[in-house]
Amino acid sequence: MIVKKVKFKSKKPKSKAWQIGDLVDYIRSPRDVNPLEKIEHGGNRNFFAETHAGQKKEMIALATASVHSRMPVSHWIFSWKEHEQPTPEQVDEVVDIFLERMGFTGHQAIYGLHFNTENYHVHIAVNRMSPETGLVVRPNNGFDIEAAHKVMAEIEHCQGWSREDNGRYTMDDSGRIIRAPRPEQGPKPKAEALDYEAHTGDKSAQRIAQERGHAIIQNAASWAELHRKLAAVGLRFEKKGSGAIIFVNEIAVKASSVDRAFSMGKLCKRLGEFEEGAYEDGKVEPIAPEPVSPAHLEDWKEYRTERENAGTVIRQAERQQQTVRAELKTRHTQERKQLAFRLTGKRLPDINHARHELAEKQREERRAMVTPRPVVVSPATRKRPSFKAWLKAHGRNRQADRWRYRNRPFSATPPPSTVAVSREALVAYAAHWEIQQKENKRRATMAAAMALFCKVPAKQPESSSRLDARIALPMRAEGHSREAVTDALRRSAQKLRNEEQRDWQRYAARTAAYAFGLAGDLELARMPQAQRASSVEVKPVANPQPPPQQQHEEEAWREVPRLRMR
Repeated sequence: MIVKKVKFKSKKPKSKAWQIGDLVDYIRSPRDVNPLEKIEHGGNRNFFAETHAGQKKEMIALATASVHSRMPVSHWIFSWKEHEQPTPEQVDEVVDIFLERMGFTGHQAIYGLHFNTENYHVHIAVNRMSPETGLVVRPNNGFDIEAAHKVMAEIEHCQGWSREDNGRYTMDDSGRIIRAPRPEQGPKPKAEALDYEAHTGDKSAQRIAQERGHAIIQNAASWAELHRKLAAVGLRFEKKGSGAIIFVNEIAVKASSVDRAFSMGKLCKRLGEFEEGAYEDGKVEPIAPEPVSPAHLEDWKEYRTERENAGTVIRQAERQQQTVRAELKTRHTQERKQLAFRLTGKRLPDINHARHELAEKQREERRAMVTPRPVVVSPATRKRPSFKAWLKAHGRNRQADRWRYRNRPFSATPPPSTVAVSREALVAYAAHWEIQQKENKRRATMAAAMALFCKVPAKQPESSSRLDARIALPMRAEGHSREAVTDALRRSAQKLRNEEQRDWQRYAARTAAYAFGLAGDLELARMPQAQRASSVEVKPVANPQPPPQQQHEEEAWREVPRLRMR
């Protein structure tokens, strides 16, 4: 899972009431904003009104009563991986856990589960202003994103979702939220820079500064050496106020964002008092745009060419329009001067009438001159889409999926599946499900023993949708077609878990799309061969013995000293 706090846009700010109303409408009725947006489940907490309009007015009324907070309503998003599909009950539980752990118990909240993207995600709008005290709550003393990551770790533990590889927190077997160990890695761009790279496909200025300048600044023995070597790779180091910035072409990057050890204070302690660098014009070579992923080099070049051509057309049209506007302004000024000369000595009513007629005539000319922004015919450059959207607009869906997983290593793709009858798929699904259920039961037993000893809730090993996704992968490897896997999931999963409120046809189609898509290729490539054996046979065993690992764990539990309550 991932969690994200969405900031309200600062450009052309609307009133507090307008922003809250737009957010609530989008969460509940996304199709009004984007016809492609779809909602599966929605809910609310702590409102007196029962209708959407009434709840929106109630949230706006309470939020606008806050004088000191510019925006007391926060917008949060929890997103699942593409092979995980939560039920409405699980979404309600996520919202309840989030509100309780963040200190928003009793606060107004509106949420909706959307599925328009590859990942299910829930939007939560929570009013931080308490209806009882009238005070705005600041979770974790303002470090609310850190607290939200802890909440996400608890949700993953309780509901059995998979965690991200670089997740900040995890929950251990004793039920404590602990900092997840992270492998040693070099400097990494901030979230804003990563968003820019995901949208454009270009390396951000922050990444370029880290790749080209980190080693130079770290190993420099003097300011002169630092400036000389940075200039050789196209960078400039300058002092601004009490801090330092690195210029990538004309884009300024904070030196501390490249590495915390590169702040002006720390560098002065190491290199002495700051010395200005002699960066002569023309000596620093400009840095050309670079792609983030070399696997998309040709597509990226074509994408940039189209964007640059579209930008050139737009800039030329805007320059022509500015020239025409300047000429029109000059002519209107001359007309007003000539009119004033002709009206010398006339009566005031005649002067006012003539001025009014001229003003109306000039206003109509200005309106006729205003033309819409030139639109390039190509759908890829009409609104400057993201690199991924551009790939899809050109029918390169496989490349778009590859771009999404650009940070994952690729290996040999499994062989394509052959057509198999649905009956065989149903039998294979039942066999896989029985094996997974036995494994889950074994792990749940050990988690329950830990819970009994440590007084913590028992851990759910995996959610049902995650299990179905794991079952669909070996079914594909065994040779079942996508249609057969979809039919098996739709029929058998619904029969096994009819209590779950799902659109089973869409559920089965999304799960099969994951298994037969690029994400499934990646997962199958790293899956051990034993987990995707060609035949699965489940036979009852009399007096089954637990696996050696379980026997070892049970023996360890027998040796745990018993605690006596005083």
